[in-house]
Amino acid sequence: MTLIALITAVATLLWTFAVLGFIEWFWTVARTERPQHVAHMADLLGNLVPAMIALVVVVMVGAFIGLPSVVVIIALLFPAGLAFGVQMALNDLRGTAWPWEAGRIALVVLIGGAIIWYGQVA
Repeated sequence: MTLIALITAVATLLWTFAVLGFIEWFWTVARTERPQHVAHMADLLGNLVPAMIALVVVVMVGAFIGLPSVVVIIALLFPAGLAFGVQMALNDLRGTAWPWEAGRIALVVLIGGAIIWYGQVA
């Protein structure tokens, strides 16, 4: 397995985790009262902004000092920032629910593994 394939696999798992987190977040917010939707969206954005600011800082520093592999860093930091922000918003929205987390992680491994496998075969 090459380094690029490993980075692609990790990024795929992070994207899958972020997408499933967004689906759970939308499903959870849809069950709340309608006037609270704006507050939940503001909370989600408040959790996403610090991760995206960190991404911009890394890109700027990488461009400033001349890192040749900033694209690889972006490929990992962007889905990781989305996954982190959505996870924090979900933790704010609902209490801790470890059975749901274990199920979502298992689903991430299953779906992400299928995507990675299909990408290697096709």
